[in-house]
Amino acid sequence: MFDIFTRDGLISFLYTLPALLLSLSIHEFMHAYVAYKLGDTSQKVMGNLTLHPFKHIDIGGFLCIALFGFGWGKPVFVDDSNFKNRARDNMLVSLAGPMSNLVLAIILTIILKIIIIIGIIPATTTTSVFMTMFLLAIQFNLVFCVFNMLPIPPFDGSKVLFYFLPQRYKGIMYTLERYSFIILLILLFTKIGIYIINPVISVISKLLTWILFL
Repeated sequence: MFDIFTRDGLISFLYTLPALLLSLSIHEFMHAYVAYKLGDTSQKVMGNLTLHPFKHIDIGGFLCIALFGFGWGKPVFVDDSNFKNRARDNMLVSLAGPMSNLVLAIILTIILKIIIIIGIIPATTTTSVFMTMFLLAIQFNLVFCVFNMLPIPPFDGSKVLFYFLPQRYKGIMYTLERYSFIILLILLFTKIGIYIINPVISVISKLLTWILFL
């Protein structure tokens, strides 16, 4: 998504930095908030119920975003001992993060649409700093949503898939979890991750673009 070693890539990264920090914070906050609402009071004790970016930013994940175009925030550790339905509630906690990014992308699209309608910026303007920041923020949230919904460990999508898997297949997911760090490295240092998420992002982007420029 970004090539920070080029002038244009660095400028694009700086344009989207505020939205990037907000998106990471919202993603991890929603994990913590849903866990808290489902009975995990440790989230309040650990101070995770905040949108402050410094609480939710993982340095390694942030660097990966800058270098590779996708990454992660500081993981929210969940105490599910008070969950009424552990399997279901853990799935809902995992789903909350990526879905918050999808909702944020939709909200940003609607806001930008309203700004275009009232004439602050014309619909034909694609080179303004304001438009660029919005479009990059929308794109980033889509990347973060789809990337985190990959149905393999260590991503949120693996925990969502685990809930729906028949019992006889759950052992496969346990096995994959042992190699989650290797899986992450493969996705980061090859283009496999991009090839997987790009088609999904493209479809969602086209839908949002259609809404934006109606």
